[in-house]
Amino acid sequence: MNELQPTRIARRHFLRECGVGLGKIAFASLLTDALSPRAFSAAAAANPLTPRRPHFAARAKRVIHLFMAGAPSHLDLFDYKPELAKLEGKPLPPSVIGNQRYAFIRPDAAVMGPRFKFARHGQGGAELSEMRPNLARVADDITLI
Repeated sequence: MNELQPTRIARRHFLRECGVGLGKIAFASLLTDALSPRAFSAAAAANPLTPRRPHFAARAKRVIHLFMAGAPSHLDLFDYKPELAKLEGKPLPPSVIGNQRYAFIRPDAAVMGPRFKFARHGQGGAELSEMRPNLARVADDITLI
């Protein structure tokens, strides 16, 4: 292996040669936290899953967490783009990318418009897609952010 001058050490060389040392430093910091006096308190020793006191007083009364794997995108439900509907199938306008090159946009890329029809619903005129027809009945109860 070629000897490198100290001023010309590359990041890859540093990580390759010093990776074990960095791992030791990280492991030592984990042990330091695990061996702190707070970690050995009586409650933690009896049951490590006991809830700890929060740093700040709670303000929220309720939380609703929705995990919707495979759910439709907000673009398909609420986010109507009329300009995309007009440009459907046409080449990408130069105003979008200018003279820049992107790895994920081919030069001959065509514009893809909305996949579903949108209509205004409720007194507020919320634009909702036809994807969820029952949602239109409660359009005024929905708060769109």
